[in-house]
Amino acid sequence: VEMASTGEVACLGENLKEAFFNAWLATDQSINSKSLLVSIADAHKEKLFDLIKQLDDTGWEIYSTEGTHHYLTKNGIGSYFVHKVREKYEPNITNIIAERKIDLIINIPSQQAAGSTQKTDGYTLRRMAIDHHIPLITNLQTAQIILQCLVDKPKNTGLIRSWQDFMRLKKYE
Repeated sequence: VEMASTGEVACLGENLKEAFFNAWLATDQSINSKSLLVSIADAHKEKLFDLIKQLDDTGWEIYSTEGTHHYLTKNGIGSYFVHKVREKYEPNITNIIAERKIDLIINIPSQQAAGSTQKTDGYTLRRMAIDHHIPLITNLQTAQIILQCLVDKPKNTGLIRSWQDFMRLKKYE
């Protein structure tokens, strides 16, 4: 359990993915289709590549901003290019989010942008995600786990079991 902003959720599971995904669902998050927007700083693209590739291979629609789009397409992942907020061209992040064409946003900023107090494109993207109730991931490790969960959907998601149930299961193993 880690308190990152205004609260925390803990769930039990047979493994990390099951516990994490159940905790994520317990925060009233959901993914109703297979559409994802990624905007990832250069330093982190390679760390998420294999998982994004696996989602692409299973029919996910991947939307991405310019730098991420070039990286993905150069490495064999089909991606829908979207312009950043300040670029007043179509397709634009603003419309993609407002029209709810995506169910999850992964926005991993560079260290420099993460500490900035300026209203950047990334800041506006994150603000819009919250305003439109679209799940948003801004941390590399959390992105890795959620993408793993989407690739290998944990089998017992949404199943509510008590601590005692887990202890009974462990007793008979």
